[in-house]
Amino acid sequence: MSLIAELKRRNVIRMAGLYLVGAWLLVQVAGTVLPMFGAPDWMPRTVVVLLALGFVPALVFAWVFEMTPDGIKRDADVPPEKSIASHTAQRMNRLIVATLVLAVIYFCVDKFVLAPRRDAVLVAATTEVVKSEATTQATKKARDNSIAVLPFVNMSDDASNQYFSDGISEELLNVLVRVDGLSVASRTSSFAYRDKSIGSLAIAKDLGVGHILEGSVRKAGNKVRITAQLIDAVNDRHIWSETYDRELTDIFAIQDDIANAIVTALRGSLAVNKAGPVVSVEADTKNMEAYEIYLKARELFIARKDVDVGVRLFEKVVALDPKFARGWEGLAAACAIAESWGFHDRDYTALAEKSAKRALELDPKLSMPWAVLAMVEITTLPINWEKVMQLHDKSVDVDPKNATAYLWRAISWSNLGFFDRAEADLDRCIELDPSYHNCVRWKAVALLNAGKTEPALALFEKGVSAGFIRNRAAEFLPAMVRRGDRLAAELLMATFSTKPKLNSLLLDALAEPALPDSTTKAIASRKLIDGDINSDQSIGTSRYYLWLGAYDLVATSSDIDGDSQIAWDRSQPAFRNSAGFKAVLAKLGVPAYWRAKGYPPQCHAQGSNDFVCDPIQPDTRQVAR
Repeated sequence: MSLIAELKRRNVIRMAGLYLVGAWLLVQVAGTVLPMFGAPDWMPRTVVVLLALGFVPALVFAWVFEMTPDGIKRDADVPPEKSIASHTAQRMNRLIVATLVLAVIYFCVDKFVLAPRRDAVLVAATTEVVKSEATTQATKKARDNSIAVLPFVNMSDDASNQYFSDGISEELLNVLVRVDGLSVASRTSSFAYRDKSIGSLAIAKDLGVGHILEGSVRKAGNKVRITAQLIDAVNDRHIWSETYDRELTDIFAIQDDIANAIVTALRGSLAVNKAGPVVSVEADTKNMEAYEIYLKARELFIARKDVDVGVRLFEKVVALDPKFARGWEGLAAACAIAESWGFHDRDYTALAEKSAKRALELDPKLSMPWAVLAMVEITTLPINWEKVMQLHDKSVDVDPKNATAYLWRAISWSNLGFFDRAEADLDRCIELDPSYHNCVRWKAVALLNAGKTEPALALFEKGVSAGFIRNRAAEFLPAMVRRGDRLAAELLMATFSTKPKLNSLLLDALAEPALPDSTTKAIASRKLIDGDINSDQSIGTSRYYLWLGAYDLVATSSDIDGDSQIAWDRSQPAFRNSAGFKAVLAKLGVPAYWRAKGYPPQCHAQGSNDFVCDPIQPDTRQVAR
C-alpha cells in the first residue's frame, strides 16, 4: 500500500484538514472575544502558538491510533476485519463540513457585522487620539503665547504709593494686550493674587498661562526704581529680568523697554517680525503730576469705590493736562457710572458726554468714550436705540478686547429683550475677564429675564459668595421667594435698608402674585402713592409698583429710566398682558427699534404699529409664607 493510501486509511489527511479549519475558527473567535474581556495582547498570540505546536502531535496521534468501539487502540493492534476507520472517516467528513459551515458563518458575521463596528471604534479612537494630540498642542501653544502680569510690589516707604505700583502693572498689561498673538490674563484675575502666599508656578497654573511677569516699584520724589522679571512657568526658569533706575519723566520709556523685552523673549512662540519693536508706549502726557493722579483715579474707577472722589481726581488730571486723552476718557467713564452708583449731587451725564467727546477729539482710537456716549444716549427718553447700538458697536470695533464695552452693549441688548445677544456679549466679557463680577451678575440678570431661573440664581449666588451683593440684587428677590428661600430674601432686603413694616407685605405679594385688583395689591398701591417707600433706591419705586400690582403706575415712575430692565421682570405674569407693560416699553422707545431692526424671539408685530409678546406661564409652586 502506498504512503498516500495509508495516510487516507488512517484518516491522517482528514485530521489535518479538521485541525486546520478548527484552529482557524478558534483563532478568529479568540481574536474577537479576548479583547472584549480586557485580555492582554499576548493572549491571542499564545493561542496561535499553542495551536501551531499541536498540529504535528495531532497528525502523529491520527497515524498511530484508531478509534474503535472498545476505545482508542494502536492501529497495529486492530485486526483489519474489526477496523471501523471508514466509519470514522465519514464522521470526520461531516465534522469537517460542519466546521467549514461555522467558519463561513463567522466570516460573514465578521465581515458584515463585526468589522464595520470595529472600524467605527477604530476611527473614533483614532479621531480621539488626533483630537487629544491637537488639543495638547493647542494648549501648549496657548500656554507658550500667554502671560499674566501680577501686581508689582510697592517697595516705597510710603504705603499710599500702592496705587502707583498697581498703575504701572496695569499700564504694562494694557500694552501687552495689544501684542498680536499674545494672550494676557485680565487685570482682575491677576490682581486677585495680591498679598497671597502662592508661588508663581501655582498662579500660572490657576490662570492657565505659560509666563508670569512680576516685579516691584520704589518711588521717591522724582526718582523711580522698577524691577521686572519674566518667568517661564512651564519650565520653572527665569527668562529675563531688569532693573531700571530712572527719573519719573522716563516712566513711559521704561514701560516701552519692559514690554519689548518681553516680546523679544517670546518671539519664537509669537512668530512676530524679528526686526524692530512690535509695541510702542506713547507718552500721552508730559505732566507727571497729572499721570500720578490719573493712576490713582483709575484705581478708584476699577474698584467702583468712591466714584465721586474718582470724578474729582480725573477733573484734576485734565485740568493739569487738558490734552491728556486718557484723562478725559477716565473722567467720561467715571461720570457715566456715577448716578447708577447712587451719586446725584451734580449733572454727571452732561459731564460724561462732554468728556467723552473731548477724549475722541484728542484720540479717536479710544474705545471707552464711544461706550460712554451710548450710555449717555440712554438717559434721554424715549431712547434712540438705533443710535445707542451704533455707538456700542463702534466701541467694540475699536477695541475688541474691551470687556466693559461688551458689558454695556449686553445691558442694552437685555433692555431691548434680545437676551441671546446679551448672553453672547456677556460670555465674551467673561472670557476676556473671568473675574469681572459685574459681567457675571448681568449674565445672571439676562438669564433670569429669559426664564432660565435656576442658572440665573446659581450665578447670582456665585457673586454673593465672592462678596458682590448689591448690584442688581433686588431683581432676584421674586425668584428666591418662589423657590422657597424666603429667609435669604429677607436677609438680602435687610442689606437694602428697606422699611421692615413693608418687607412682609412685599414678600407675601412675591410669594403669591395675584391680579392687580386684589385687596392686598390695592392696599400696597395706596402705600406707594402715599409715599411710604418712594425713598428707597435699592429696589426702586417702579419695581415696587410692579411687584405690588400697580401696573398702571410703573411707567409713570421717576426712576423708570434707571430701571429699564423692569419690562422683562417675570415675577408678575399678568403684567406681560397689561397696558402697563406696553406703556413701559413705549416710554423707553423700544417698539421703535423693533419696527426698524426686528423683534426679539418672544415678541412679534401685530399690525403696523402694535406688537404682542409671549405670555409668561405662572409659577404654580406652593410657597411657604
